[in-house]
Amino acid sequence: MEAIYQDIARQLAARMDAGEFPPGSRLPSVRQLAASHGVNSLTALAAYRWLEQKQRVVARPRAGFFAALPAASAAAALHRALPSPATLVEVDSRMSQLVALSASDVAVQLHMAEAHHSLYPSAELARRLQTALLQRPELIGAYLPAAQHERLCGLLQQMAAGWQMEVKADEILFCNGITEGISLALRHLTRPGDTVAVETPVYFGLLQTLAALGLKALEIPCTPDAGLSLEALEFALQYGPPVRCLVTVTNYQNPTGARMPDDHKKRLLALARRHGVTLIEDDVFGELYFGEARPTPLKAWDRDGDVIYCASFTKSLAPSFRLGWLSGGRHHAALERLRASSSLVSPALLLGTLTDLLASGDYARISQRLRRQLARQMEQVADAVLAAFPRGTTLRRPQGGLLLWVEGPEGLDSGRLLEAALRESISFAPGMLFSAEPRFRHCLRLNFGQPWDEAQRQAIVRLGELAAEQLRTTC
Repeated sequence: MEAIYQDIARQLAARMDAGEFPPGSRLPSVRQLAASHGVNSLTALAAYRWLEQKQRVVARPRAGFFAALPAASAAAALHRALPSPATLVEVDSRMSQLVALSASDVAVQLHMAEAHHSLYPSAELARRLQTALLQRPELIGAYLPAAQHERLCGLLQQMAAGWQMEVKADEILFCNGITEGISLALRHLTRPGDTVAVETPVYFGLLQTLAALGLKALEIPCTPDAGLSLEALEFALQYGPPVRCLVTVTNYQNPTGARMPDDHKKRLLALARRHGVTLIEDDVFGELYFGEARPTPLKAWDRDGDVIYCASFTKSLAPSFRLGWLSGGRHHAALERLRASSSLVSPALLLGTLTDLLASGDYARISQRLRRQLARQMEQVADAVLAAFPRGTTLRRPQGGLLLWVEGPEGLDSGRLLEAALRESISFAPGMLFSAEPRFRHCLRLNFGQPWDEAQRQAIVRLGELAAEQLRTTC
């Protein structure tokens, strides 16, 4: 005798086959399915899980269940997802407008991916820089001496070993922030017109970089739960256009805050190896972890030297330092040549100060203090959003980073919400910035790197009120 949940599943499958629910369409919620069959929610959920095992439905976190796409349809959808150069130029313009907000008089700025200057040890860094200038004035107009360069590379090698990542000291390359590192990797691996796989939602600065290099973006879904969808990536590599490389933020992705589980990182590495795709790992937020241990980079499992690992001290030490570094593995020599053709070396004064901070253990103390403060502020911002925003708003509390990805109810227009918020001197990053396609309009990214105070609380309350007003007037 067939179980009740299997009978329900077969009936739903028959409705899909009859065209009532075309491929890709949303299916009834678990509650709706349970009510229509007079069963409890657990039985309805079991029906969906059974269909999921049969690959008839697809579960999307916080979105529900959807009729699965046949492989051919999925491939066609991936081809249609390629953005046009005109779309990339539009994203570039929107990013410039958002960055301009930082220089404006907006009272509560929740749009940038940086912590407030008061959370960084500005006075301590100023004293160290002053001491360095007094003791070694030659640093102001010279390259970092070879001995100090080797010492700094050795310190970074030791630090990476603490994350279970082995890097060679002579394969470390310094750059001016992580953006330059990623740009160097893309310039090495691609030519104009090539396709690069990226996560979606994706950091709009990466879209700007791709546009500047004349590259196409193939967007692969990413969720706040586990990061990049490996299933979607595999579809893309099998049925989509040839992909030259993949740029991924495995630890606290921007904007979702997702941390990819270690087993997913290993699977991603194996998948990329099978398809001959080089991985560019952006680990800019890796140092901002809230747990006991720093997350292990994807690079730690790279045995072929094909992962180009990019990191930075911009978020964890001082945004204005723009100190980045990369480990290119087998690509190191080519990356070094490209680096020499642009800016050659990073400022010796800043590199010397970083060396002292790492050697003394003060960097570990500074970053730990920052992490504790950010963890508290994340909880405060998340609690305020859930209390103030309209019913149907969802979010997932990240385990690190600086950013909170908020999904509003369907029908919310975050672009219009930003316009209303700016009139009240509040800013945030609207969701449609994070794709080259018209997606994520109902989402917004908030920065929890600002010290929590009454102005922050009132700003989030007001954002919730403005969102509710917008939904009422559009319903």
